[in-house]
Amino acid sequence: MKNISTYLHEDKLTTAGLGLIAFSAILFVLTGMYGHSNSELGAFAGNYLISIGFLLALWVVTIQKHGWRYSLGKAEHTVVMLVLWFISAFALNREMNVFDDSTDWLSIWIVASSITLLLAMRYNRLSGIPKYFIFFLLGGALLLFTYYAFYLLPLYLLSVIGILAIGISLHTFVPLYMGILTVVIIIRASRADKAVLYTAIAGFVLPLIAAGVFLFCWNQQNKQINLIINQNTLNEGKLPAWVAVSRAIDRSPVAERILKAGLVYHEVSSTGNFFFGGMPSQSFDERKQHDPLVVLATLFFEKPNLDETERINILKAMYNSRHQAQDRLWSGDMLQTISVISNVKLYPEYRLAYTEKTLSIRNNSQSKWSNQEAIYTFHLPEGSVISSLSLWINGKEEKSRLTTKAKADSAYKTIVGVERHDPSVVHWQEGNTISVRVFPCGTEENRKFRIGITSPLRLEGKRLVYENAWFDGPFATSALETLQLSFSGKPINLDLPAIFKQKGDTYTADRPYEPGWKISCDAPPLANTAFAFADTAYRVSDYQQQYENFAPSAVYLDVNRAWTAAEFKAVYTSLHGLPVYVYYDKLIKVTDGNLGGLYETLGSQNFSLFPLNEIRMPESALLITKGGDASPNLGDLEGSGLAADLTNYLKTPKHIRLYNIGSELTPYLKALKELRVFGYADGTTEELSALLNKHQFVRNQENDSTVVIDNAGLIIQKAPGQKTTEAPDHLLRLFAYNDIMKKVGADYFRHDYVQPQTIAEAEQGYIVSPVSSMIVLETAKDYERFGIDENKNSLKNASMKSSGAVPEPQEWMLIILAAIIVGTFIYKRKKAVPQW
Repeated sequence: MKNISTYLHEDKLTTAGLGLIAFSAILFVLTGMYGHSNSELGAFAGNYLISIGFLLALWVVTIQKHGWRYSLGKAEHTVVMLVLWFISAFALNREMNVFDDSTDWLSIWIVASSITLLLAMRYNRLSGIPKYFIFFLLGGALLLFTYYAFYLLPLYLLSVIGILAIGISLHTFVPLYMGILTVVIIIRASRADKAVLYTAIAGFVLPLIAAGVFLFCWNQQNKQINLIINQNTLNEGKLPAWVAVSRAIDRSPVAERILKAGLVYHEVSSTGNFFFGGMPSQSFDERKQHDPLVVLATLFFEKPNLDETERINILKAMYNSRHQAQDRLWSGDMLQTISVISNVKLYPEYRLAYTEKTLSIRNNSQSKWSNQEAIYTFHLPEGSVISSLSLWINGKEEKSRLTTKAKADSAYKTIVGVERHDPSVVHWQEGNTISVRVFPCGTEENRKFRIGITSPLRLEGKRLVYENAWFDGPFATSALETLQLSFSGKPINLDLPAIFKQKGDTYTADRPYEPGWKISCDAPPLANTAFAFADTAYRVSDYQQQYENFAPSAVYLDVNRAWTAAEFKAVYTSLHGLPVYVYYDKLIKVTDGNLGGLYETLGSQNFSLFPLNEIRMPESALLITKGGDASPNLGDLEGSGLAADLTNYLKTPKHIRLYNIGSELTPYLKALKELRVFGYADGTTEELSALLNKHQFVRNQENDSTVVIDNAGLIIQKAPGQKTTEAPDHLLRLFAYNDIMKKVGADYFRHDYVQPQTIAEAEQGYIVSPVSSMIVLETAKDYERFGIDENKNSLKNASMKSSGAVPEPQEWMLIILAAIIVGTFIYKRKKAVPQW
């Protein structure tokens, strides 16, 4: 190392070049922090000028020492120049997209190869193990440079012509030059030490072997996918082919890349072009990436027998990609969430919270004509409902109106797709999520919107837990988050993140945005005051599980990978000879003889979609499940044979008892539970065995005037004729949401649930639900032409300032009449005063 430092002190040009490399790399990172610079060559210009400057300096030095004989110049000078041009080439790629952003592993390889080439330029000053290690890495670098040289081959002829311009097309040949120079260094070094050549060859071959293993796994996985599709077709399955595939394939990086080829990862064009032409689809909103392994795989092997929609459905079910699969009318790749304000108010005595999230969006494009669409997916705590929406238009906060989902969707798409002015809309989605869309997000001003979330507080023992609602959307890694927390009454044993500071009766914090955080406190006794509206009062009470006599006539096991073999055997043993069935293309009775084989088959499934219509005598049947986070949503199955069977089966209300081992349900069963298809209980296998021995099950306590929010240990009841309004209006909102979910379940797939009475209930509670959405339009005329009337007899948008004491419609009339009388009295008294 001492020799190297001495050399750098002597060779000022190399030293200056290394400094420029560090500066150029920092500039490249800083200008790419927002993903895409889109700066009309502005960001690239800095890297390019550095490269040009060093090239000119190199020419001057070489001419001074060797005249026009450039071959006599130092090889290390050439290495430094090529590394600078290599960085500049990647900066240019942001503006003139030749290959998409490199995957993480490829980025590491690129950086390591550049550093290795710089270290290897003075190989004669290296010795021992460090020397051989450097040449091992140099062999891998040669493979990388060779790959890029071949990838850019179709551009060579065009680039030769382009050199006559300002030289930008010289970047095309940089990997080729770097590959040639790497070979020269290896050959020269091997003349003095043959072991250097062998280590370089090893470094070149080892990645090729790894690529070969990847291609073998790719081909095997591809064959497995096609085999599953064929078997599903042969068996005339009632599930779409993509469901059968997602249920059976390995959840591996190879399978994920197969599914994302052409959606996220660059693939070789099927039209015959060697590398170009297979650009990733824009229908999947994930950063487009370049992975050489995927490029090679799509070069040598055909795609699986899945179209783009089917692959997206599998990604939604298996890889938590629902946000990326949202339909887009406009791009949003230049958007950034720059500010998040979370204003939270807890009502511990009612076991609920109200949260307002205010987000600011910036468009980082340098083009002032760039209008983009912001799409957010908010993940809400279980049982939560959206109760307000605001959009800032021309600097003024505009509140939403509530209407049917169809009307809101039609208005938004018409305005955004054709007229291109201000709307925002929020839609309900399965799985405790909602989508928010904001348009247009231009470069001249930041857009701001606010949503209000009414949530039950989760009851854990004797503690209440508030969970933050987090979002997918325009990236927020550098966003500033401001938090404010207040309470309806002083909490007991409050536990909150240390960042919070108390200011009077509130707690505040400022920090970089963090999606996951919790607050907890002791659960106080429930308040006995009610909220009244429209001659109806809503009050809360403790939910205590009550039991009814129940002896199942048959038991159905919903088995998948989440089950262990021990759990499967323990549950079967605890059923004491009852008829036990599992489902695998058909109902199969479980016996001592087939127990092991059935688990081996069913336990390999990523998830299960038990067809409820196969349950005979549902009133006396018990379904036992265990699940994870993977499975299609209920709505993803629309149009399938299973959906048709479920629709017919649920026409007549069924009371199927479901026992969940653990607390997590698959999205499929979670949606059915929220729609009140099940009588539900969860716990351990031991607790299940105890229930079976006692011939008991949890009794359903819901009816037309009662809803149960089990995770909050809460019952909300409505009763006519009361006037008390001391409780928060969120009681009505939560009641309305849960009551609507009860009513829409039977006709979920037929969409017959959009009935006037359910719309009226959603409007009264002013909530987003399967039947209702909120929308903000720019003008009153916009609302008129889409038939979106101002909401009447409604709670309207929730507010932090609202105490919940909302006057009844007749009370409003009394208030107005009283104001008129008082005003008249004051006016007459003033007239009666003598004028002096």
